[in-house]
Amino acid sequence: MSEEYTKAHIVGVYESKENTIIPYYIVLVKGETWDNEVLPISIGGFEAVSINDALEGYTPQRPMTHDLIVNILNELDIEVEKITIDALINNIYTATIVLKEVRNGKVIRHHIDARPSDSIAIALRTRAPIYVSESLRKYAVNEDDLILPE
Repeated sequence: MSEEYTKAHIVGVYESKENTIIPYYIVLVKGETWDNEVLPISIGGFEAVSINDALEGYTPQRPMTHDLIVNILNELDIEVEKITIDALINNIYTATIVLKEVRNGKVIRHHIDARPSDSIAIALRTRAPIYVSESLRKYAVNEDDLILPE
Protein backbone atom coordinates (compact mmCIF):
# COMPACT_ATOMS: atom_id res chain seq x y z
CA MET A 1 0.00 0.00 0.00
CA SER A 2 1.33 3.38 -0.98
CA GLU A 3 2.31 5.82 1.73
CA GLU A 4 -0.37 8.19 0.45
CA TYR A 5 -3.12 6.02 2.00
CA THR A 6 -3.78 5.17 5.61
CA LYS A 7 -5.79 2.27 6.92
CA ALA A 8 -9.18 3.44 8.17
CA HIS A 9 -12.22 2.29 10.08
CA ILE A 10 -15.83 3.37 10.16
CA VAL A 11 -16.85 5.32 13.26
CA GLY A 12 -20.54 5.10 12.46
CA VAL A 13 -23.48 6.31 10.41
CA TYR A 14 -25.53 9.27 11.55
CA GLU A 15 -28.55 11.18 10.32
CA SER A 16 -27.71 14.78 9.47
CA LYS A 17 -29.02 17.38 11.86
CA GLU A 18 -29.44 19.94 9.07
CA ASN A 19 -33.02 21.00 8.47
CA THR A 20 -33.74 19.51 5.04
CA ILE A 21 -36.88 18.15 3.42
CA ILE A 22 -35.21 14.86 2.51
CA PRO A 23 -33.13 13.42 5.33
CA TYR A 24 -29.58 12.46 4.50
CA TYR A 25 -26.92 10.58 6.36
CA ILE A 26 -23.23 10.86 7.06
CA VAL A 27 -20.72 8.05 7.43
CA LEU A 28 -17.65 8.97 9.47
CA VAL A 29 -14.34 7.53 8.30
CA LYS A 30 -11.29 7.73 10.55
CA GLY A 31 -7.76 7.19 9.28
CA GLU A 32 -5.53 5.29 11.69
CA THR A 33 -2.86 8.00 11.53
CA TRP A 34 -5.35 10.82 12.09
CA ASP A 35 -5.55 12.23 15.60
CA ASN A 36 -9.11 13.29 16.44
CA GLU A 37 -10.07 13.85 12.83
CA VAL A 38 -12.83 12.07 10.93
CA LEU A 39 -13.90 12.38 7.32
CA PRO A 40 -17.67 12.95 7.00
CA ILE A 41 -19.14 11.59 3.76
CA SER A 42 -22.78 12.23 2.85
CA ILE A 43 -24.65 9.09 1.82
CA GLY A 44 -28.19 8.04 0.99
CA GLY A 45 -30.65 6.34 3.28
CA PHE A 46 -30.40 2.87 1.74
CA GLU A 47 -26.61 2.91 1.98
CA ALA A 48 -26.81 4.21 5.57
CA VAL A 49 -29.00 1.26 6.56
CA SER A 50 -26.74 -1.17 4.72
CA ILE A 51 -23.58 0.12 6.40
CA ASN A 52 -25.23 0.25 9.81
CA ASP A 53 -26.54 -3.31 9.42
CA ALA A 54 -23.02 -4.51 8.61
CA LEU A 55 -21.55 -2.62 11.58
CA GLU A 56 -24.11 -4.25 13.87
CA GLY A 57 -23.66 -7.71 12.33
CA TYR A 58 -27.28 -7.91 11.20
CA THR A 59 -28.01 -10.35 8.38
CA PRO A 60 -31.39 -9.98 6.62
CA GLN A 61 -33.50 -13.05 5.85
CA ARG A 62 -33.07 -12.39 2.13
CA PRO A 63 -29.98 -10.75 0.64
CA MET A 64 -30.16 -7.02 0.07
CA THR A 65 -28.13 -5.45 -2.77
CA HIS A 66 -24.74 -5.37 -1.03
CA ASP A 67 -25.28 -8.88 0.35
CA LEU A 68 -26.13 -10.03 -3.17
CA ILE A 69 -22.92 -8.53 -4.56
CA VAL A 70 -20.90 -10.31 -1.88
CA ASN A 71 -22.72 -13.58 -2.63
CA ILE A 72 -21.92 -13.25 -6.33
CA LEU A 73 -18.25 -12.54 -5.62
CA ASN A 74 -18.07 -15.53 -3.27
CA GLU A 75 -19.71 -17.81 -5.84
CA LEU A 76 -17.16 -16.68 -8.45
CA ASP A 77 -14.32 -17.15 -5.93
CA ILE A 78 -13.34 -13.48 -6.15
CA GLU A 79 -12.00 -11.77 -3.04
CA VAL A 80 -12.46 -8.14 -2.06
CA GLU A 81 -8.82 -7.38 -1.36
CA LYS A 82 -9.42 -3.82 -0.12
CA ILE A 83 -11.34 -0.66 -0.78
CA THR A 84 -9.86 2.80 -1.08
CA ILE A 85 -11.50 6.17 -0.66
CA ASP A 86 -9.52 8.13 -3.17
CA ALA A 87 -10.49 11.71 -3.91
CA LEU A 88 -13.03 14.50 -3.82
CA ILE A 89 -13.86 15.64 -7.35
CA ASN A 90 -16.56 18.28 -7.97
CA ASN A 91 -17.80 17.73 -4.38
CA ILE A 92 -18.21 13.99 -4.99
CA TYR A 93 -16.06 11.43 -3.19
CA THR A 94 -14.62 8.61 -5.27
CA ALA A 95 -13.63 5.13 -4.20
CA THR A 96 -12.20 1.95 -5.64
CA ILE A 97 -13.02 -1.67 -4.85
CA VAL A 98 -9.96 -3.85 -5.49
CA LEU A 99 -10.98 -7.40 -6.38
CA LYS A 100 -8.57 -10.32 -6.49
CA GLU A 101 -9.03 -13.61 -8.26
CA VAL A 102 -6.72 -16.47 -9.07
CA ARG A 103 -7.09 -17.81 -12.60
CA ASN A 104 -4.86 -20.68 -13.80
CA GLY A 105 -2.47 -19.97 -10.92
CA LYS A 106 -2.16 -16.29 -11.85
CA VAL A 107 -3.39 -13.50 -9.56
CA ILE A 108 -5.59 -11.00 -11.36
CA ARG A 109 -6.68 -7.74 -9.76
CA HIS A 110 -9.65 -5.69 -10.89
CA HIS A 111 -10.04 -2.04 -9.85
CA ILE A 112 -13.72 -1.09 -9.79
CA ASP A 113 -14.79 2.56 -9.60
CA ALA A 114 -17.50 2.88 -6.94
CA ARG A 115 -19.17 5.20 -4.49
CA PRO A 116 -17.59 5.22 -1.03
CA SER A 117 -20.90 4.19 0.54
CA ASP A 118 -21.22 1.05 -1.61
CA SER A 119 -17.53 0.28 -1.17
CA ILE A 120 -17.78 0.57 2.61
CA ALA A 121 -20.92 -1.59 2.76
CA ILE A 122 -19.17 -4.32 0.76
CA ALA A 123 -15.88 -4.04 2.68
CA LEU A 124 -17.65 -4.41 6.02
CA ARG A 125 -19.47 -7.54 4.83
CA THR A 126 -16.27 -9.14 3.53
CA ARG A 127 -14.03 -7.86 6.32
CA ALA A 128 -11.82 -6.26 3.67
CA PRO A 129 -9.53 -3.46 4.82
CA ILE A 130 -10.57 0.12 4.18
CA TYR A 131 -8.00 2.76 3.23
CA VAL A 132 -8.42 6.51 2.87
CA SER A 133 -6.19 8.85 0.90
CA GLU A 134 -4.09 11.14 3.06
CA SER A 135 -4.98 13.92 0.60
CA LEU A 136 -8.55 13.81 1.98
CA ARG A 137 -7.39 14.66 5.49
CA LYS A 138 -7.81 18.35 4.67
CA TYR A 139 -11.60 17.72 4.53
CA ALA A 140 -11.66 15.97 7.89
CA VAL A 141 -13.22 17.58 10.94
CA ASN A 142 -12.37 17.30 14.60
CA GLU A 143 -14.40 14.45 16.07
CA ASP A 144 -14.73 16.33 19.37
CA ASP A 145 -16.55 19.18 17.58
CA LEU A 146 -19.29 16.89 16.25
CA ILE A 147 -22.62 16.57 18.01
CA LEU A 148 -23.60 12.97 17.46
CA PRO A 149 -26.73 11.20 18.69
CA GLU A 150 -26.24 8.72 21.51
